[in-house]
Amino acid sequence: MKRWLLGLALLGGASLLAPDAAEAAIVDRIAAVVNKDVITLSEVYDLGSEYIEEASVGEGADGPRRRAAELEVLDALVQRALIGQEIQALGLDVTRDELERTIDDVSRQNGLSREQLRAEVERSGLPWSEYRDELEENLRQMKFNQVVILPRVTVTDDEVTDLYNRRVKSALGSALREFEAILLPFPAGADEAVRQAVTDRSVALRAQLAEGMSWPELVAATTDSALHSSGGKLGAFSEEEIIGELRESGFSLAVGDVSDPIQLPTGVILLRVSGERAPEAPALDAVRSDLMEELRMTKVDAEVDLWYAQARRQASVDIKLDSPGGR
Repeated sequence: MKRWLLGLALLGGASLLAPDAAEAAIVDRIAAVVNKDVITLSEVYDLGSEYIEEASVGEGADGPRRRAAELEVLDALVQRALIGQEIQALGLDVTRDELERTIDDVSRQNGLSREQLRAEVERSGLPWSEYRDELEENLRQMKFNQVVILPRVTVTDDEVTDLYNRRVKSALGSALREFEAILLPFPAGADEAVRQAVTDRSVALRAQLAEGMSWPELVAATTDSALHSSGGKLGAFSEEEIIGELRESGFSLAVGDVSDPIQLPTGVILLRVSGERAPEAPALDAVRSDLMEELRMTKVDAEVDLWYAQARRQASVDIKLDSPGGR
């Protein structure tokens, strides 16, 4: 949630209006002081207005849900301030050249000139200056992660293998069943009488199996089946993948059994379970790098939280937003 808030201003404008008072702009005031850095209420709304408004729908300007959402966004800004102070103390703050290069990179990646990028940003309702500020904050966060956090993070082969095994076990929890079918389609514009005739014919086909005809013989003889050209092959599906009308029969039948006629919106089907197999898992080497990156990012998030908790205890953080006096 906090990472989403940190990037929120890149995605939309900065409405400072309460939902029940469209004409009343929020009166700015100090929301917090982090060491010597001041965070204002307008900054809280610049970053999290959309989140705050969604969280406080239906309540007034001083409602508890609005205040809780404001404090949540403020916490993200406090973290941002402490990270910025740490990067400055290390002498690694974002330079103007780095910011300009990043803007050029974003332009190239989107196939736009810088002027076109600016026009697109402003067309979305976000002032260009705010867009630049958010890019700068993202660069600062990246530097912080690279210099302060990543040296604390290690991912072992055992952890990668454990995640792989858990993923494989989860993925293989639902077996694949292989199905064959005879599908008698309803003619276009068929009325109830025609539909009933198709259903009656499927019942007669099912009876031929009971009388001793083999499934391959029945498939071959039913030339008007929509699956005749494929030899009745329907495919392999997990229980989650198969459509609802077929799920109950398809996963209650034994392998080799044929269902009673099942009516679908487009026709009537006789379904046969021809086999069952476990899904194939990708080789560990094929997904190793993705798993390592997933584990690394999970650990980065955890380390950032630990760093922030310690940095906040050591810093002078004065939260004024939840003090008496309202806005």
